[in-house]
Amino acid sequence: MKSVCFFSSYYKDDSMPNYVRRYLKELSRHFSELVLLTNEKPISSADTDFLQSNHITWRLYKNEGYDFGMWHKAFAEFDVDKYDRIGLVNDSCILFASLDRFFTWADEHPSDYCGFTDNNARGYHIQSYFLIINKNAIPQMKKYFSEHGIFGNQKDIIEIYEIGLSRCLMNAGMKTDAFYSFKDKVSTGDPTIIKAKELIEKGFPLIKRRILARNYGDADYGHLVASGFDANPWNYIRLIKKVTRDSDTEKIFEGIAVKKSFLGEWKFRVICTAAGIYGRLKRINNCAG
Repeated sequence: MKSVCFFSSYYKDDSMPNYVRRYLKELSRHFSELVLLTNEKPISSADTDFLQSNHITWRLYKNEGYDFGMWHKAFAEFDVDKYDRIGLVNDSCILFASLDRFFTWADEHPSDYCGFTDNNARGYHIQSYFLIINKNAIPQMKKYFSEHGIFGNQKDIIEIYEIGLSRCLMNAGMKTDAFYSFKDKVSTGDPTIIKAKELIEKGFPLIKRRILARNYGDADYGHLVASGFDANPWNYIRLIKKVTRDSDTEKIFEGIAVKKSFLGEWKFRVICTAAGIYGRLKRINNCAG
């Protein structure tokens, strides 16, 4: 099988983060070609050596249109028709375990378009942080990219690409599937956030970076915690350590679990405490009603 993965990554530092290197090395085991797509900037000699030694190609693209903007440009540049499988992956998640189980499933349960998780919010779709497009769907995917172009507004990207792409492929008769499916469940939000612990306990090898970095707005935190979300990043690290039985787990997340200033930490705890109380009272009232 001839395959390629286009890995979209945006980072501000001069050197590539370790979690990105780890993800790339694992992806290289599952694709015959791997292309790093990142923003226009100098690549350090150390990063160049890493990429070359792992047979990873890279492209520097103007930062526009978020991940789908990067993937749009890759589809325009590369001869995608020659591949049997294309992966579209971004760095919004941190990989802490092997991808073997997912790719075994993908090979044994053939579909045209699949990913790790799906979601019913705003319409059924495969979540775009990890997508697999198999041979039958590649021409349709190429056509969709060429017809819709690059969008700068995140809301448009979600509606037209993340949700609209799944809808388009299903309407064209393509078979879609998700390794961890929430298709038959009422949506309570992004399962990679709301159901993060449940997924990790089931063997999900990824965690959203923002869970650890805590880079939400105050309103987002309040809403999530009120819904029952655990906002403490260290609880997830401990769970991952328990599930993987890897004593070096914390090294994977070095520099990710951001410690806030004293005032920031105090504000964070106040918001979480208040939202947690509100959420519990709301659930009690709903049960009583």
